Amino acid sequence: MQDRKTLAILIVTALIWGSSFAVIKIVLAEVTPLCLSFLRSVVATFALILLVGFNEGFVKLREALREKSLYFLLLGAAGVALFNIFQNIGIQYTSSGVASVLSATNPLIVLVLGATFLQERINRNKLIGMALGFIGVAIIIFGGKSIVDFLLSSSFFGDILVLCSALCWGLYVIMNKKVLERYSPLLLTVSAFIFGSLILFFLCLSSGDFSAIIGLSTSSWLLVIYLGFISSGVAYFLWNYALKKTEASKASAFLFLIPVVAILLGKIILAERITFFITAGAGLVLSGIYLVER
Repeated sequence: MQDRKTLAILIVTALIWGSSFAVIKIVLAEVTPLCLSFLRSVVATFALILLVGFNEGFVKLREALREKSLYFLLLGAAGVALFNIFQNIGIQYTSSGVASVLSATNPLIVLVLGATFLQERINRNKLIGMALGFIGVAIIIFGGKSIVDFLLSSSFFGDILVLCSALCWGLYVIMNKKVLERYSPLLLTVSAFIFGSLILFFLCLSSGDFSAIIGLSTSSWLLVIYLGFISSGVAYFLWNYALKKTEASKASAFLFLIPVVAILLGKIILAERITFFITAGAGLVLSGIYLVER
């Protein structure tokens, strides 16, 4: 790590992303998962557009949207619309802490998808890490329940949907790799968010959920702005700044803080239980991710 400033930025970024799970859970008490997905993506889109204007200029954004509109539509559908919908509905039925651990399986899913679609090689460490990660996920989801209790529990439904959101993000990452040489990560992200927001707008409009937005409390609006502007905009900017100052492998190590922060905030703010199975499963998942990212 080059300096204390970079260290502080990475810690703050992990704290922001880790806190988002509890914030989502709180806002879902007032608005539907679909509506929250739309509101967050719209706020994030404006934040990211400002970042593009500041870093690269709007001309590059217009050119990218014109050249690859269909591709960005697919990116927006997988990485923004479906990702947020599955994650928000999932968090509604499971704890924010468990959701954060299941979401952290993204590197494991990307590993499988990369080997399947991009013919990327999987070495022994990655294979062991993948096995540990998926065993950890099974421990968290089953949590000592009988098969009947497991299948009938609402948390099972939520856990599966959060894993679906992680799968959508994995697909988004794999599709991103196809065009990363041509466009910057920031340009790809904002283009995907523009199309993802449009998809969510029409879904929200057709569902009739817009009425819930009118009655949203001031505190919930502030939390939505936090999710969109701070968690999706500012944190992204901080993350990319840190990547310029240190090695990607060192920066990625700080992502392990995200589930820890989420579990602790879930306990403190939402009074969520931290069971032995959650702790053991989280330990295996994080160990698996560590081996995959080495």
